[in-house]
Amino acid sequence: MDDSKHHRFGFSLAAFVICDAEPTELVSAIFQRLGFDPAQFEYKSSAKMAGDAQLQALRDALKSFIGRQCKIAVCVVNGDKRLGPAALRLLKSALSHPRLEDHSHKVFFDEGLFKSSKAAAGLTERDAAFERCEFYFEQDSRMHLGIQLADIVAHTCSTMLLEALGHVTKKIAVNAPGNSVYDGLEVELGFEMWADIRYAFLAQNKQNPKDDLDLANVDVYPWGLFIDESVNSQISAAAMERFGENYLGCIH
Repeated sequence: MDDSKHHRFGFSLAAFVICDAEPTELVSAIFQRLGFDPAQFEYKSSAKMAGDAQLQALRDALKSFIGRQCKIAVCVVNGDKRLGPAALRLLKSALSHPRLEDHSHKVFFDEGLFKSSKAAAGLTERDAAFERCEFYFEQDSRMHLGIQLADIVAHTCSTMLLEALGHVTKKIAVNAPGNSVYDGLEVELGFEMWADIRYAFLAQNKQNPKDDLDLANVDVYPWGLFIDESVNSQISAAAMERFGENYLGCIH
């Protein structure tokens, strides 16, 4: 779990990256393959990447790893004081998903999401829903590369929400040199980000699809999305519209 704060726009977003196994070895191999020493370098989405092809390649490789081998879940709050408790409410919903229930889990949180490790432990120890979870609070993301994956997802989903709210209007050119139709085509930044990770959202098929379009959509809420009651109605509606369900059909 890591977060991305946007106080100016009235929200913060935190994200879980859910891995079947401890991801450090696989993520470390990606770092090394692209010329980064995971013991010395920490990936941060806030780093300036314009003109840095090596760092852009690392970002793309990590996003590809998330899209292929992980599941993700996000929560949205107002400010950042409620990030930790909201993350636990998201986790409780996620644990009811068939992919996660009846399994044991190790859960790592970046620093600063709770008032203290003791306060966080007090919230989890009282809740039977977490009896299969082993918690690690106030963790250093340099030591746990999975948290760096969560940094990418929190940044990506925050940008998607900012675009849904009208605060981001950037367009980018599609880089698809082998496809004469789409190579160079301008698309919204949020769309490109969504296309990269859409299969990773923790979701389930709709129980009673009404038509073919419904068959191509899955429900992310409530397993992969929690919206805190502190969020205003505009942001809440935008978050639900952006993340509440997910289209998995063809986009070409």
